[in-house]
Amino acid sequence: MTSTTINEEELRAARYASLRAHPISHAAEALVGTLASMVEEHELATGTRKNKRKSKADTLKYATGAFLADLLSPYGDDEPTPNPWVYRSLQGGKFAPAVPRRTFVPLVESLKGLGFLWQVESHKVSQKPGEFASRFRATPALLAFCGERGVNPAQVHDHFEFEYDLPEEVLQKRATKEGGYWIKTKPPGKPMNFDKGGIAQSIADVVRELNEFFARQKLRGGSHHGYVRIFHNGDDPTFSWNLGGRLYSQHPHSYQSMSAEKRLKMTINDKPVAEIDIKASYLTIFLALNGIQLDIDADPYELPGLGAEHRPAVKSWMVATFGSSKPAVRWPSRMLKDNPELRSYRVKIITEAALNKYPALRGWGELKKDGHACSWADLMYEESVVMIGTMLDLKNKHNTPSLSVHDSLIVPAHRADVAIDALEARFRANLGATPLLSRKVAKNV
Repeated sequence: MTSTTINEEELRAARYASLRAHPISHAAEALVGTLASMVEEHELATGTRKNKRKSKADTLKYATGAFLADLLSPYGDDEPTPNPWVYRSLQGGKFAPAVPRRTFVPLVESLKGLGFLWQVESHKVSQKPGEFASRFRATPALLAFCGERGVNPAQVHDHFEFEYDLPEEVLQKRATKEGGYWIKTKPPGKPMNFDKGGIAQSIADVVRELNEFFARQKLRGGSHHGYVRIFHNGDDPTFSWNLGGRLYSQHPHSYQSMSAEKRLKMTINDKPVAEIDIKASYLTIFLALNGIQLDIDADPYELPGLGAEHRPAVKSWMVATFGSSKPAVRWPSRMLKDNPELRSYRVKIITEAALNKYPALRGWGELKKDGHACSWADLMYEESVVMIGTMLDLKNKHNTPSLSVHDSLIVPAHRADVAIDALEARFRANLGATPLLSRKVAKNV
């Protein structure tokens, strides 16, 4: 039970308390030591424990620090109103050796007794039978207790290192998405079995190489637990590990789910970052596949006869077209739901202007000689090959870490020029065209 207002939406959106973190600052070390001592004293005072721990003292200290880091983690996301709840099942089979259930449950009770923790029991996690877990949040008293000891919850990542394992399975093959491109499912398409040898093994080895390299770097202000590369339309007769193929950072709260503005506040190895973006990536790739160089001296979304006010709608038209099997003739319903202002723009007018400027788009989605129609999955694959190749070049030739955001790369800001040169070179080598790139940095960099 808690003495705070319960928000069901917040409870459903609670993040997972992994119980895998340790203090890295002197202030956090001292705070965790003090809190662990208070927990044990509370156990002795209430009679839940008769004697002080000896051999298990370090287990309690680690559990205290790990759980405290989880409780503070929502406040380190720079959200105006962070969701303060985290969830954790109390079932015995859900615990790892580092924090056994016999340590965690008494820790929870003591923190509640000290006025530092609120709990909502047995709240449903998913639709699976038996999928329930308790929700927890730090009380104002605990937040103040931390702040008074030099650990500001908003700077939790400066005080705690969150631990993780790199993914063992780094490759996925998924069937064609049911309902089409615009049906929102995460991730799209049902998983398919595949032979993990041969070309699949080679692809997986590259992902592991990137994962292991970045695991040796220090990322602050965002979370990255290694990549999984997902290929799509695996049931297409022409599939040969050549459809889809983007890198997806593990877990829903990774840096990829953050806004561009928040990503620019991250640091890599204590250095500010820059984000290098391929402008009009799919359009550039599609034209390149047709032997056409995009005019990099002009805005690709400025169309003859349409004013600057049409630019956002033109960009949306490109997204709608490349997500469909032919040039867009109407706004997809999901796009209208997300951007109702698009109703103010006539698709027919944009279509005519776009096809006049880019005649090659008239053939979008038509069958090739091999019986395969070019789709978003083809463009995504070409994009992924360029981005992954660039990341490998940065690693092997320049010892420079990078993070993928699909059509952009995040690198230490002082290596942005190197990254731009590497991305341009890789794009030209793969597609025979020069991309239009932009560079974004934080305002104070």
